Amino acid sequence: MSFMNRKTILGTVLLLAVLFCVGAAWGAVGDYILKGNQVYRVDGGKETLLEDEEPVWKGTDAGLLAWVLVDPEQTEEMKGSEGGIYFFQGEERKPAGFLPLKNAGTCALEPSPTGEKMLISRGSESKRQLELYDADLKNNRFVRKAEFVSAGRFFWVDPLRFVFNSVDERKGPRVKNWQYRGNEGWRCSVVLYDTVEKSLTVLKQATDTRNYTVTECDGESGELEIWEHFVKKVKDWNDDTKVQSRDFRIPVPAAG
Repeated sequence: MSFMNRKTILGTVLLLAVLFCVGAAWGAVGDYILKGNQVYRVDGGKETLLEDEEPVWKGTDAGLLAWVLVDPEQTEEMKGSEGGIYFFQGEERKPAGFLPLKNAGTCALEPSPTGEKMLISRGSESKRQLELYDADLKNNRFVRKAEFVSAGRFFWVDPLRFVFNSVDERKGPRVKNWQYRGNEGWRCSVVLYDTVEKSLTVLKQATDTRNYTVTECDGESGELEIWEHFVKKVKDWNDDTKVQSRDFRIPVPAAG
């Protein structure tokens, strides 16, 4: 594969994804609580409602999971807190764990269908750091298993595999002001990652004149919605009026 041969990809993943365990940070668990859909900060026994904050909810096989992104650098009411992701479980909104992270306010998170793995994305829209974690919320234990450079959205296609838009940094950005061009700023290919095999499969490969991004995963049909952006000449990427696009669907490859 010209985009990035499999050996190079796996070598990069292994280099970047040296396993590390985020040890229990129980001192932070309980610093934030949920009442209904409202977030409260607990400090010295005093509960303060954060009116502009709401938890994110997601149903998993293990039950209802919610989380709050705490970034003391971005939010005045959170100053003095330990930054990261605070987790809650069940209808009772029980505090369930804490993952310390810098710049947590830029995070997007997607738990696997079983809730045993998590994808966390951080950074700008056009180039983000995508991290895969094994999650043991009962013991407040998170182990980072792999790390990628991505853009845009990402989806679990089943409990053990996910798709994302892989950014090829080796050739550099396509355009001068890539920070403002979204997924068009870099060479993006749609990639499937198998967490058991620890292998990547390129589903739609970028070229000098074509970009591909996954924008939706239809669980019922087993299909992915793909956006293709393309130009006639490489230099045309710098001219918005010459960038064309179309959308289409492809099936999710069978496992194994």
